[in-house]
Formats: sequence, structure tokens, C-alpha cells
Amino acid sequence: MTKNILRFGLLLLIAVASVSCKKQLEVQPRQSILLADALNSRENIDAAVTGVYSRLKSLRVYGRDMLAVAEALADNASFTNKSGRLVNENLNVAGASFANWQTAYFAIAEINLILEAIPKLNLVPVVSAAERNRWEGQLFFLRALYYHDLMRAYAYEPGMGVAGQDRGGVPVILTTPTTVEAAVNTLPGRASIDSVYSLIKNDLDRANQRLTNDFVSLYPNTATKVAAQALLARVNLYQKNFTETVRWCDSVLLTPQIPTRLTGVNSYVSGWTTAIHPESIFEVRYANQTENPGVNESLQTSYTTLLTRGNPSVVGGFGDLVPNATSFGLLGLTVAGTANITARTDDVRNQLFEIGSSARGTARIECTKFMGKNGFPNLDNVPVIRIPEVYLTRAEARANLGLLTDALNDLRVVKQARYSNYAVTQQTADNALTTQAPLLTEILRQRRIEYMFEGHRWFDLKRLGLNDNTILYTDFRFLARIPIREVDNNPNILQNFGY
Repeated sequence: MTKNILRFGLLLLIAVASVSCKKQLEVQPRQSILLADALNSRENIDAAVTGVYSRLKSLRVYGRDMLAVAEALADNASFTNKSGRLVNENLNVAGASFANWQTAYFAIAEINLILEAIPKLNLVPVVSAAERNRWEGQLFFLRALYYHDLMRAYAYEPGMGVAGQDRGGVPVILTTPTTVEAAVNTLPGRASIDSVYSLIKNDLDRANQRLTNDFVSLYPNTATKVAAQALLARVNLYQKNFTETVRWCDSVLLTPQIPTRLTGVNSYVSGWTTAIHPESIFEVRYANQTENPGVNESLQTSYTTLLTRGNPSVVGGFGDLVPNATSFGLLGLTVAGTANITARTDDVRNQLFEIGSSARGTARIECTKFMGKNGFPNLDNVPVIRIPEVYLTRAEARANLGLLTDALNDLRVVKQARYSNYAVTQQTADNALTTQAPLLTEILRQRRIEYMFEGHRWFDLKRLGLNDNTILYTDFRFLARIPIREVDNNPNILQNFGY
């Protein structure tokens, strides 16, 4: 029985974290799970922290799924069936959803080991407060992010549970067993939703206290104080804690470097061609070609058949997921047939949607946000938090608090940066947004447009209890299925309703 348990599930993650070889520390890139007693030098701690970042690059996390699967599940896109991928997700087939469980818990196991090792370091010179804060701040931020994404995939948000279907949050593990015996006795159940959110916010508070805003050497590929604050704003929005949401958005936007990095109508498109997006507060970095996800499942191949913008004669990926007719209207595209754009409005965001190649079949209008800007096809740094999110998050929170003028001002900041002829095409309509309901509707519409094909739409539907095109919010498929091996081998984990 013990062998069977250790072969599967969460216990496997813990056991692997406890038996990996110290020799792995000497291998580049340093991205392996580490034995607790190998974390005995500055170099090894740095290598271990780098390893935790590296797990964000997994296809099951920000390498693809937290963006592309989220888009497929929601109502922005249609599948093309050019490779057979993302079809079931777009049809909302039961079980075709997120699969970030194992990657997240591997990373959490690593984080716990490193956090435990840091206070025990006995080095010459001694570990300074600045060093300890830098390590711990990053680890608390990362643990919060991994738990946040687990909750977004497998649990309801606070206060949004469906009666008879809500089975709590996800298991919370703050101490990683370092022996097989301890791992066998670790069978965590699902913590309450509120307690997981408390953990996330507590970790982000600790990250905020420890981190600095080192924009020269760290920004935005490494956690910073402002990244922790931006994630705190998002998490509080998910909780509908609007006062705290505004507080953390204020902190982010009072950081001098942040507002100036919002791209305008003349720099929006070029922002998506630079290796580091100028609006990124935190993004996942792919350092070299060895980390390339490849032509099958990268974001580039998932969204477009093109190798370069404006050149449909050269085929690249598959273009598995493309905008649907509703998205054309939101983006301000007039389309005839499947791939003939006859007109564009002054919304510069629609310039990142264009005709794809016909080499894979019928040409379609495709998203070109992710176009191998790191110098190789299919290799892109992936923004996780961008500056417009903070403005739109504060706008939504302010509107819910009845601060309508302030909310409209935040909305205007984003729209003026996106509509080249704002005063003519948008200003009159915005001036009429004097009551809460229509203002919130426009804020959510702008979130949908701004983050189209970046994965936010599904999570907005879920946190607000809104129906998808094909399923109601009360449908069990709004939550992902917990991996079967977890439920089979841990009697304390309840599977999500309906699976």
C-alpha cells in the first residue's frame, strides 16, 4: 500500500522533494528539487529559488495553460481543430481543463524546504538581513502565486460557492516532509476557501515587507515589492474586499516608475515585440532556446499560424484558438467570411489580430501577441501582471464602493492609452457613465478587450458568477477536476462535484 501511495499524487511530490541528489545542484540550469540539507550555501539557495521560478514556465502553468486553456474555456475564442488541441477545452468537455496541480505542489514543496533552510544557514560572512529578506520575499510571493492559481483552477472564490457543490479550497502544505516516513503520514485534506485566501494574503504581506523595488536588476522577471502589492490588489478584488483592493492599487500606482510604463497608442503594438513587455509588473522569463516549449503547445502556435506578423505566406504554428465573432465586435474589427478584415476602429489593440496562413487549412483571424519576441519562434516571456490590470482593478473596486468619478478616471487612463481618437469615438459615451451599473459594465468590457488571449476572461466569469456561452455558472465544469491519483490515494481529499 505504501509503495502505491508514494507512486502517486501529492505524496509523490513530497517524497521526490526529500530524496533528490545534492549533485543536481551542480548541473545547469539549476532547476531541480533540492535535498533539504543541500541548501547550505548562498549559491545553493540562489539556485533553489531560481528553480521555483522555473516551474512557472511549465506548459501546464504560464507556458500555455493559464492563458490558452483559460481562453478556450471562456467565451472569447473558437477552436480551429488544425492540430486537435484545445478542442475539448473550448467545448467545455468535463475534465478538459487546468492541470497545474502537480507543478504547483512541486514548487510549494521546494519553497517550504528553502524557507526552512534559510534560518539555519551558518555561513561566513553571516547572512545579512538584506539577503534573507530578498530570498524570503521572493519565496513568499511565489508561494502565494502558486496557491492563487490553484484556487482559480480548483475552487470557488470567497462567497461564490454553489450550494451543494462547494467542497472547499485546496490542501495547504507549509512544511515539506524530508523523510519517506513523514511523507506517508502526510495526507492533507482541502482547507477552507477563506483559510487559503488568508494564507495567500499573509504570504504577500510578508513579501511586501521584505522585497524592494530593484527595477535595474530584478524588474520584472523577479518578484518585487510592487509585484506583491499588485497581486494583493488582485486577490482582494477576488474576495470583493474593495477597500483593500483600492489601497494596494494606490500603492502600486504611487510607485514612480509604474504609471510612466503604461504604453500609449503609438507604443502599444511595439510593446509586444520587445523581449520584456514595458507594462509588465511581473512576467515569466524564458532565458534561452533550451527552454523553448516547441511548436506543439507554445502560446505562439496555440494562437497563430504565422511566424512573423504580416506575412501569411510563411507558416509557423497551428493557430488552434482564434477570436470568435463576439470578439471581433469587441475589438472593433469588421470581418467578412473567416479572414477578411474590411475595417478597424481606432482601438490599437485590434492591430494584434490579423489574417493567418492558409497552409494549415482555412485562414482565420488570429492573435499575434505572442510571436517569438525572444529571438526564436515559440519563445516568449509571458506577462503575468501588467499595469493596465491595476488601473482596471482599481476602477472596478472604486465603482463597487460608489466612487464613480474616481472609477471613471481610472477607466479613462486605460482607454485614452488604447483609442487613438478617444475624444471623438469614446469620450461622449464615457461622460454618460454616471451610474454604477453601466460603469461597471464598461470596466468589465475593457478588461475583456485589454486581456483578450491572456487568460483573464475565464477567471473574471468565475469570480463574478457569470455564465459562459455554453455552460451556466452553476455547472460543475466551472471547476477543474482534481487529478484522479490524488483522490484515489488520499482519502482526505474530496473530488470536485460532478467528476
